[in-house]
Amino acid sequence: MGLVFDTGHYVFGSGDCDVLAGLDRFKGRIWYVHLKDCRQDIARMSRDQGWDYFQSLRHGIFCELGQGCVDFPKVLRRLKDECYENYVLVEQDVLPGMGAPKESALRNREYLLSIEHNFA
Repeated sequence: MGLVFDTGHYVFGSGDCDVLAGLDRFKGRIWYVHLKDCRQDIARMSRDQGWDYFQSLRHGIFCELGQGCVDFPKVLRRLKDECYENYVLVEQDVLPGMGAPKESALRNREYLLSIEHNFA
């Protein structure tokens, strides 16, 4: 059975920013990868306060790439080193009132371009 490995949801669910541990643990089952960043401080508050998923979203749990705790250069390097050849996509949760999705997508793209020398 295949798995969609979402970097932000991994951090949110595990409380651990060491996404490489998750990639290693599930590497034989990963069919797709979603690149999403996560604010560890908000994840901790969410657990402590018992917020539901949408409360966590409204508090900005999933931020634009490079603004949370996921080390994307290391993640992308690991995928390359493991010869991962399936889909990788950026997933950005933007609720109404949290900004414009297009501008957020452009900033995420710029971030990935700024780090590509780390994994190219």
